[in-house]
Amino acid sequence: MIFSDYLSGMGKNAIARKLNKMGVPLLCGTVWRDNTISSILKNEKYTGNMLLQKTYRPDHISKKGVLNHGEVPMYYVENSHEAIIDKETFEHVKQEIERRAERYKSHLQYTGIGSLDR
Repeated sequence: MIFSDYLSGMGKNAIARKLNKMGVPLLCGTVWRDNTISSILKNEKYTGNMLLQKTYRPDHISKKGVLNHGEVPMYYVENSHEAIIDKETFEHVKQEIERRAERYKSHLQYTGIGSLDR
């Protein structure tokens, strides 16, 4: 439902409000938020594939995890588990996220909000 709602034009906040109104529970017991929806829409695990080592621990004493920007190798495992959505839908959502981000960026430039020359 989240992926189809997003592709039909709903925003992340609207989807979160819809899920909260429907009483759909979250594992952590909190309410749905736009950042939760965003992380679901970007997570390749729903296609039955996994990208391993998105984060890593550079220091085993502090055990602090950091995002991996190529410092250590990442591994893409295909068909590691049963898919919830098909890869085509996931790719369409990815393209729609990029399209909306580009539209938002151009809106900021048009209005002058994104300009540093004030």
